[in-house]
Amino acid sequence: MSDTNRYMTHRRSAVRASGAPLAASSVNSPTRVEALRRLVTAGQYQVSPRWLATKIFHAAGVKVPE
Repeated sequence: MSDTNRYMTHRRSAVRASGAPLAASSVNSPTRVEALRRLVTAGQYQVSPRWLATKIFHAAGVKVPE
């Protein structure tokens, strides 16, 4: 793209307020996953199967069946 006069826009959603880029690994870290797993096992955190399925369908770009 060096032969074009277009500028790349900066995506602010990919940068934290501190200026550090977001890391997907920090969101899905094994420690965080294990902590959530323990909460679910203890009954302190409940996950709706419908909500989870909806999130998976949306992430895959598939229309959610009714």
